[in-house]
Amino acid sequence: MSDPIAMLLPHRPPMRWIGALVECTETAASAVAEFGPDHFAVVDGLVSASALVECMAQTVAAAAGQRARCRGESGSPAGRMLAAVTNFRIVSRPPAGARLRIEVQERRRLGPMLQVTGVVSQEGLAIATGELTVYA
Repeated sequence: MSDPIAMLLPHRPPMRWIGALVECTETAASAVAEFGPDHFAVVDGLVSASALVECMAQTVAAAAGQRARCRGESGSPAGRMLAAVTNFRIVSRPPAGARLRIEVQERRRLGPMLQVTGVVSQEGLAIATGELTVYA
């Protein structure tokens, strides 16, 4: 059987960083991610801040893919890209091997632009928060 997340995202290893989409509604989604100690996004044993931003963006993309599949379209929609990162705050960088939960919530859409807020958590504690604008 094929990898379910691979059907939802255009990303391929080594750039596919979320492991699974665990919840998806019309306006919200959550995913999980885990970075091994040898992953290139791990520096000095800690996951890089930019990887936390990318995990949020990939969660938005996976949710779009899931919604497309539910409408009978193919998943992994192409042509989407991260346009802006605002108000992003890193409380702490997680260690390699930590299981991360990524939650995103749509806030507004203006034409092809979608603004979402997101939270990355480790063991139930928010370690990063911010807003993304995605060309969708």
